[in-house]
Amino acid sequence: MLVEDGRIVGVESAAYELPAECELVDHGNATVLPGLIETHVHLVGDSGAMALERVPGNSPEQIKAVVTEALRRQLAAGVTTVRDLGDWHFNVVQRRDAQRQVDDRLPWIVASGPPITIRGGHCGFLGGEVSGASEIVAAVRERAERHVDVVKVMASGGMMTAGTDVFVPQFSIEELRLLVEQSHAAGLPVTAHAHAAAAVDQAVAVGVDGIEHATYLVRLADRPGPGGRPATCHR
Repeated sequence: MLVEDGRIVGVESAAYELPAECELVDHGNATVLPGLIETHVHLVGDSGAMALERVPGNSPEQIKAVVTEALRRQLAAGVTTVRDLGDWHFNVVQRRDAQRQVDDRLPWIVASGPPITIRGGHCGFLGGEVSGASEIVAAVRERAERHVDVVKVMASGGMMTAGTDVFVPQFSIEELRLLVEQSHAAGLPVTAHAHAAAAVDQAVAVGVDGIEHATYLVRLADRPGPGGRPATCHR
């Protein structure tokens, strides 16, 4: 393995003839592990209690510091690429763009921008709230113009947002289909946060490219019982 200035520049067979100026370092039976890929992060959150909910109260400088520290910790754990699915007002997208101009030697960023959600919906405080078809179209257009790598949609409520319901979809199937069609027309894949069984089913039906969590939750009172009637829960 050839390393120059801390970067791997070549991987050759054992019979490869090293250039005369190369320093040979023998690591014995050590194993080289390829860089890991973390597929679901929220870089703007500081990992503390209610981290995402506190993001809107942070200054741009604080957000930048939190993102940088998160990337450093990922790298220390062997992660060299992160897929950010919970940005706040495109801060991480801007960081990705700057990183692609001048490599900061931190993990490479794949970014979605703020997740698209309903008004008052899961993670609405991150800046991706929409209502109705025209706002869905506009939200996808903005993400395409900002060259996001993937569109994230909150297809159901979430565990971390008070007032949302993890057992039901947030969008109608027509709205979710519109979002997917618009994204695909722009050449963008779509991944859907979905805890509710009905939201998972919707996501599959409209052809999303990925499902985050997919816990397939069903409220006990809504489960069909004998004869197709809702089950009744007794203590």
